Amino acid sequence: MPEPKKTPMMNELESFYEESARTSRWIEVTQDDIDQFGRATHDHDWMHMDPDRSRRESPFGGTIAFGFWTLSLLTHLVRDTLGADYPPGILYGFNYGFDRVRLMAPVPVGSRIRNHCQLKSIVEKDDGRFLVTTENRIEIEHQDKPALVADWVTMLVSG
Repeated sequence: MPEPKKTPMMNELESFYEESARTSRWIEVTQDDIDQFGRATHDHDWMHMDPDRSRRESPFGGTIAFGFWTLSLLTHLVRDTLGADYPPGILYGFNYGFDRVRLMAPVPVGSRIRNHCQLKSIVEKDDGRFLVTTENRIEIEHQDKPALVADWVTMLVSG
């Protein structure tokens, strides 16, 4: 069965994702960022927000980032990875969800993280909409195991 003919926008999207940078810049994980996230989400867990107690009692020797904080950075990290908010010809996008998310390793406060992004698929829908799935792997500097691996689905809408 022959493959369906690709639309110009589909070709543009494939080109954008294949030719863009694949790795974001490093971001330092600060205690202030973690504290702000804890206050915003009403989660005051001591392993994240109490450095003194965490040094004494935590198996990690200090505070660690919230897993959801790491996940929430994907918007920023993917934009940094790809070098733009949206591909050319796209008016806007929606967070469609995740096919898979795994929190693989704790992220120590004071460490640095960055994202690696790889296109998994683009599915053209009706009315100029495209479901784009990217695999994202957030690595922790000087560690072999990633902090997070997630297949993120975004709905892009063209003009």
